Amino acid sequence: MALRRYDGGAGGSRPENRNGSTAARPSDARPGEEGHDGPGQRTTGGRWVFPAAVAVFTALCLSLVAWNSRMPAALGPDAPADTFSAARAATHVREIATAPRPSGSAAHTRARQYIVRTLTALGLNTRVHTGAAASHRPDLSPIGADSRYADLRLRNVVARVPGTASTRPVALVTHYDSTEAGPGANDAGVPVSVLLETARALLEGPPPRNDVLFVFTDAEESGLLGAQALVAGAGTLPPDAVVLNFEARGSKGPSLMFETGPDADWLVRTLTGSAPHARADSLLDAAYRYMPNLTDFTVFQEAGHQGLNLAYLDGYTHYHGAGDTPVRVDPDTVQHQGEQALGLARALASADLTHTPAGDSAYFRAGGWSVSYPLGAALPAALATAGLGLALLLRLRTRGTLTVGAVLRGFAVALGQLVLAAGAAFGLAPVVASGHPEFAHYYDIGDHDAALIGFLSLTLTVGCALALIAKRWADAAAQVAGAVLLWIVLSVASAVLLPGGSHVFVWPTMGLLSAAAVLTSRAGATAAGRVAAAALGTVPAALLVFPLVPLLTNALGLGLVAAPVAVAALLTALLPGVLPVLPRLLPVTAAVVATAVLAGTALLPREPEEAVRADLLYLWDADRRTGHWISGAPADDWSDDFLPADAGRGSVADLWPGWRVPVRRGPAEAYPLPGPRVTTRVVSDTADGGRRVRVTAASRRGADHLVVLVSGADVRGWSLSGVAGQHADDPAGDAPWELWVRHVPARGAELELELGAGPATVRVIDRSQGLPGPAADGPDGSRPPALGVASLGEASLAATTRTLE
Repeated sequence: MALRRYDGGAGGSRPENRNGSTAARPSDARPGEEGHDGPGQRTTGGRWVFPAAVAVFTALCLSLVAWNSRMPAALGPDAPADTFSAARAATHVREIATAPRPSGSAAHTRARQYIVRTLTALGLNTRVHTGAAASHRPDLSPIGADSRYADLRLRNVVARVPGTASTRPVALVTHYDSTEAGPGANDAGVPVSVLLETARALLEGPPPRNDVLFVFTDAEESGLLGAQALVAGAGTLPPDAVVLNFEARGSKGPSLMFETGPDADWLVRTLTGSAPHARADSLLDAAYRYMPNLTDFTVFQEAGHQGLNLAYLDGYTHYHGAGDTPVRVDPDTVQHQGEQALGLARALASADLTHTPAGDSAYFRAGGWSVSYPLGAALPAALATAGLGLALLLRLRTRGTLTVGAVLRGFAVALGQLVLAAGAAFGLAPVVASGHPEFAHYYDIGDHDAALIGFLSLTLTVGCALALIAKRWADAAAQVAGAVLLWIVLSVASAVLLPGGSHVFVWPTMGLLSAAAVLTSRAGATAAGRVAAAALGTVPAALLVFPLVPLLTNALGLGLVAAPVAVAALLTALLPGVLPVLPRLLPVTAAVVATAVLAGTALLPREPEEAVRADLLYLWDADRRTGHWISGAPADDWSDDFLPADAGRGSVADLWPGWRVPVRRGPAEAYPLPGPRVTTRVVSDTADGGRRVRVTAASRRGADHLVVLVSGADVRGWSLSGVAGQHADDPAGDAPWELWVRHVPARGAELELELGAGPATVRVIDRSQGLPGPAADGPDGSRPPALGVASLGEASLAATTRTLE
């Protein structure tokens, strides 16, 4: 920010410095030297005006951010009837989340019946739409394979509040199934309860102008299939419906709007105008597009629906696990998401949606204010920032204050601080979290706040130490100028690659350059000028960048704490521009704090607070007549009864081709399971040597879940019991083509494949809940969390293979 030497010599002329630049004239005084109120007039204590102002503005901005980051307090059951009440919504969570409810389970059926009863009791026209769907969603595969998913008996619940003069329907959507690993109180019991309470509160107000639909989708956790059936089935979900999707990826924290559909600027403005505590930042939307996560909103967006996707993400270590119970639900989080749902529903239900404006925007909150501008302005703003930086550099170079070489040396120091701090954090995170069993699956720990403080102290240690070590090579002026250059580079790069998130670099950089321009002008020699420079350099960064550090930690977990550390390193690189003299004890003090906090985190792990669901799978190879135990979880007393205690993680591709996630495995006693019944028939040949093949598969033991793997020949197209699959989706390389099918009728499923030339192998696996033999009793409840990413829950499988010449 400021440009000066560490020794901060006061008064007099200066010799040429080691960077080949000449010291500024007295009229060009900077913070860190004794400045002047005017030519020839020295101030008293002026060297501390700028750092003191930076400290004050930082404290004020962070207080403002904290104040406006508060979630609304949960309302009780006696809240006014036309308002959203978290207490009333909580009753729905307790009814729905009594047990895991994967699609097709008894708990899943009970949850659907409860939703229908509740909506019907409100007087809404409620229907259960049945259908089938197929999708290609490799990012959702629990085994890391290139997977397709199909379901032959989906049940979506749709309730309608009729509008008085509807211009366009509005659909509030969530899914009501859960994973097999836990009861899904948050994912998605809370969103279900939010929609039920929103429907009740909406009916307490005036009749809406537009139709409002409350949609509860099936099989989101197993391929987004309920949503796929909705967009494919004519008349179920109107093609012009505005979709508001509600999700959970944690157990607490604010509800964030993190994804938009096309031409969403008007919707973002509606959200920020209708929900006072709305949290929306286009950085989340821009970054989410590069991530492998999927929700039902993915399907609606692909179908061209406009809309918004909202979720909360703190408390990730109870996500998709046995700990996702009603006691883990945060009432304030429920209230926050509920107020957003009700506010959006009322605003959109009463609006004229005949013609909505086109265009997308960059948007964010700065303190308590919502800011937005056209997305197309992101790159011009970044280029303007780069232009200002170039102009400032030329000005200082002309004065002899800086040289290009000095700035480049400073840039190397700033980049080195970032790389070293982020690299150290990335390497230390698994060590710090090694005593926390949940880290093995979630790459996070239950309470990472203390660890984050430790890693931020580590960032300060690395930054200050490197700055002191490099000061003879690049003095303070060069280091600060290089750090600002790094900010400029990130501003332009983000505007090109991530325009929706470029504001977190562009506007702080603009503030830093403006501050530097003031400090290196005659105004910078006055106390008022230095205070103004402190405001320009501090306020944008404090309002936009500081909140990014905890947000990234919550979103990415402790395993990727290197990301928020990198952001913090960008700020610590500017410290030589704030402090008149960089104290040599600062990195030592920060190192002591970092060591104490991180060691405490490592040595004092959180004890597990509840029993967890077992992670063990029995696989019977019906062709080879061999049994196998498979677990994705770390070793524990219960699984060690079945798996060798020293079993390391390895491949099971010999049993299940395409399984890429390493697991622990071991031999099992023979519990013979009848293999699936598989018949194959070549229907016709194709001109290029390929053929159309009909495969019929059914379970001999009543399992309604099949997995079909085809290897050896390309799959050019397919359909399942009349449901068309995606074509031209053959996996690259030698990976097998894989299809997971749920709700297979007793007579079996009929799969038609268009295969390329050459022999093909078809392997069919049937899957059911429960384990054989002594494993059927499950763990005694005292074992630590078993949280493997390869886990299929408690399941038994049997496999049968057929070869087609």
